[in-house]
Amino acid sequence: MKHLIATSLCAALAIGLCACGEEGDKAAAKAKEVTNSAANAAKDVASSASEKVSELQSAAVTNATDMYNAAKAKVDELASRVDSQAEPLKSSLKSGVESAKSQLASVEKKLGELKTAAADKWSDLSAELTEQIGKLNSSVSDLMSKLK
Repeated sequence: MKHLIATSLCAALAIGLCACGEEGDKAAAKAKEVTNSAANAAKDVASSASEKVSELQSAAVTNATDMYNAAKAKVDELASRVDSQAEPLKSSLKSGVESAKSQLASVEKKLGELKTAAADKWSDLSAELTEQIGKLNSSVSDLMSKLK
């Protein structure tokens, strides 16, 4: 029974659409126009979102590069100051300097990953890099305080 009613409704709709003729064509053309307009709007939104993500990633890379360069300068200064110390202080701080240099190498590697990261990865990498640089800066500060 349900199938008979559904079939009857479909047949009535088909007859009605055929009878509409020109009006049906106009409605179909309008529907196509609206569909195309919606598709274009969706493409514009996707493109705009992609551009924004690219801008954010670029800003994150620039910021991370600046933080890396500042940390590298601190590590270089630390190494220079430790080298100019007399023994036994110099020897006691050498391992700390080597550890800081190792941390700096890890930060540099993570920065390289960030620069080439896919859109779905760069945010996490940026957070990891910021955390690594924070730890490195703390290590350098601790070692510098022993020099004063």
